[in-house]
Amino acid sequence: MESRAKLCFFALTVRIQLQSYGAAVDAGDTLSLGTSLTGNQTIISKNGTFELGFFSPDGSNWYIGICEGNLVLLDAQGASVWSVNTINKASRALLLDSGNFIMLIDDNKSETVWQSFDNPVDTWLAGMVFGGQQKLCLLEKLIRSCSWAFFLTHGLFSFHVDPSGAKQFVLTWNNSVQYWDSGTWDGKIYSGVPEIADKRQLNISVESNSSGLFESYTLIPPFSALIRLVVTKFGQVRVYAFDGSKWSMFWTMPGDRCAVYGPCGDYGTCDSRNIQLCSCGEGFKPTDNSAWLSQEWESSGCVRKNPLRCDAISGNTDGFIDLGVTLPDDFASSYPVSTNKDCEEACLRNCSCTAFAFNPPSGPC
Repeated sequence: MESRAKLCFFALTVRIQLQSYGAAVDAGDTLSLGTSLTGNQTIISKNGTFELGFFSPDGSNWYIGICEGNLVLLDAQGASVWSVNTINKASRALLLDSGNFIMLIDDNKSETVWQSFDNPVDTWLAGMVFGGQQKLCLLEKLIRSCSWAFFLTHGLFSFHVDPSGAKQFVLTWNNSVQYWDSGTWDGKIYSGVPEIADKRQLNISVESNSSGLFESYTLIPPFSALIRLVVTKFGQVRVYAFDGSKWSMFWTMPGDRCAVYGPCGDYGTCDSRNIQLCSCGEGFKPTDNSAWLSQEWESSGCVRKNPLRCDAISGNTDGFIDLGVTLPDDFASSYPVSTNKDCEEACLRNCSCTAFAFNPPSGPC
């Protein structure tokens, strides 16, 4: 089944089972009571679009299971560290053609106890209602998520509804710095990304209620390729289409990777015109050469080749290089000086100052 789109729902080595213990299943779309899923076995949605299976990115010994009709994550010793914790108990788990993994009561498909669409990690699929307090988060090397409590560290970037109440989606760094927004929803388009409406392949539905802003999207016939929106390790949100053989990106924001917050790490400079996106300024070098060679710039940044001397009083001082960067919107005056030279000297006299900016003609500094 070469055209199958393989999306990983659980970024762990997992074991899924429904108690009581019983025979293994493979290639079906359902887990029933008395069956289990282990090893390299998978379940596949009815039309063969999605496959749910196991993988081990780092060889860690983690398991996930469904015990007594409840979805549970167990550690290597069998202790529960997270669970769905539903009141109702499920008897079946089913992988749908939409990519949604659901838990059902008995044989009634309308009674869903739990579904993966309510618990996204880094991917937003067609048909998934997303918004409110939900976040899509970058998955890093050691599998980090901002939505599952048992992971102790967060991804660097996240995509979510603007917490200020504005009817828009935003990208944030470290859950604190907002560096991109979609623009507000006007009933037809988001003001900051009108090109999405021009794609003419998506039907976007937006609802705003007391719980927040929620959006879902579906494909407009005859367009039949699979669509997914993903938060990437580069801090962008990208939309991919699957044509039956490969995933192709057809939209990304922000379009300029240098518009992402801190793409090159400490003391790194960014230029999206270069194949080598990041570089270290004069007097600096990469903190980790191997990381930069693998384009993991933001993980390490740059360090000084020589330590600062910080001896302005003796007249033997350090100097500055003009980077020509734009001041941030929230830039405020730190020193009550009126000239660029005074601002420079104020920085030289402060041993914790590593750079200065002056906005002519009279500040701020």
